[in-house]
Amino acid sequence: MDSVTKRELSAGLKDELDATTAMVLVEFSKLTVKSANELRGKFRDAGCTYKVLKNSTIRFAIAGTAHEPLTPLLKGVSGLAYNVEDPGAPARVARDFAKDNDELSIKGGIADGTVLDIEGVQRLAAMPGPRELKSQFLALLSTPATQMVRVLNAPAQNLLNVLNAKKDAAA
Repeated sequence: MDSVTKRELSAGLKDELDATTAMVLVEFSKLTVKSANELRGKFRDAGCTYKVLKNSTIRFAIAGTAHEPLTPLLKGVSGLAYNVEDPGAPARVARDFAKDNDELSIKGGIADGTVLDIEGVQRLAAMPGPRELKSQFLALLSTPATQMVRVLNAPAQNLLNVLNAKKDAAA
């Protein structure tokens, strides 16, 4: 590849990475072609972008950005995964795939400018995604309303219970 093409590729990657807050680097050199294709499919299904690029291309793309601290991890064969909308998705896919395939290893990652080791990537993977956070937030919002309806209903329910007990006692 000539240097002009490399610069264009790095510039395009830099534009893509500017929008993301977290990335994961994996070592995939020991994977079979079938396993590598399966890994790509899992990243795609999770809405992630997964690219296999030369380390120099990644290094030029992250130079001068918040992702630059990732540079020391760019050794050997690197697969780069990221998701703009769900920063934890690449970490979850890599963690789950590495559990079943010893050939894949997680090199590390970066989140908001902080370099993550393997344990850090595991913690990122354990974080809930945007859908889970939204559902938890909605549940949190609806809980006070549900409790208020129960409190407002309690006097009427108690009165109804007293009247039913009085009716049963009279019968």
